[in-house]
Amino acid sequence: MLINNVGVVIPFYQRASGILAKALLSIVAQQVENTAFTIVIVDDGSPVAADNELTTLELPEHCRIELIKQKNAGPAVARNTALDYLQECGISIVAFLDSDDVWKEQHISEALSALSDGAGFYFCNHSRFNKTGSWFNSLECFENWDETADVYDIKLSVDKQLAELTGANCFKLFIKDYLSQTSCIVYDFKSQPNARFDPSLVSAGEDFLLWLQLVNNCEKVVFSFNENTYCGEGVNIYFDSFDWSKLDSSTQVGFEFVLFKMILSTFFLQENEHNHIKRMAEYHLNLYSYLMIKHLISGKGFNLRLATIIFKKFPSSMFSVPFRFLMAVVNRDILKK
Repeated sequence: MLINNVGVVIPFYQRASGILAKALLSIVAQQVENTAFTIVIVDDGSPVAADNELTTLELPEHCRIELIKQKNAGPAVARNTALDYLQECGISIVAFLDSDDVWKEQHISEALSALSDGAGFYFCNHSRFNKTGSWFNSLECFENWDETADVYDIKLSVDKQLAELTGANCFKLFIKDYLSQTSCIVYDFKSQPNARFDPSLVSAGEDFLLWLQLVNNCEKVVFSFNENTYCGEGVNIYFDSFDWSKLDSSTQVGFEFVLFKMILSTFFLQENEHNHIKRMAEYHLNLYSYLMIKHLISGKGFNLRLATIIFKKFPSSMFSVPFRFLMAVVNRDILKK
């Protein structure tokens, strides 16, 4: 008897073949019973077409694939396209999986157990191809675990592998640290069917903003210390933009500035949270100003779309860009967090 119908959202934009099959096979390998997967792959104008990746792949009956093709519009729009489809299908649980990532076999079973026990949002720890140690090990809140557990009233399971807290406290923790990659998240779709990624955040922050919205609107959150997701080496707009010599770096930083300004205007924040987010917005605007003009001068280019978004949403910030650039040239310390 079918108990769970899980929708899986996979945006696809890759330049190398063979990556998607690994992600799909990790869905097949999930150790769950009485569960069907509706896998929505959105080919976002990928250089390597998604259908080419599927021609020789045979999946079992409980895994159904829906392939949707669209012009390149970015991960937020691609994921929203998949969510719209899953909403029409009446799916009650949604999981995210990027096309170059894989799930460990217990990922969905842990998530379903958490959701069946009243959680509205679940996430897990993860590891990456280019990092030693897990994501949680890199976060300050887990380094000072006893203090974190006390401040945010986090309760551990008997085996200490799962943690439970309120949605309100999880929101506060997310404000302090970016806790989870997209491929680690499963949530109760039927309780928040209209929540979507903000398409104006083209290359950074669209996921973070949605996680804040989701946890802010649910009573209970559960997360797992198990590294149930492995993030692979494919096209990653966010991590590929850390090189300041690339135009993508100013684009990523600029969209993160927009993100923090949107958080300030969207959510009710405690004074310390408001001050933290305001500082983050200031830092990213300083860095965007420096990189944007540096890239213009060096001939790297200019992201007109991003500049237009910032000008329309926050015109005074855009007017301050030349001044902030000069300040950064004089004092590089303002480019440090």
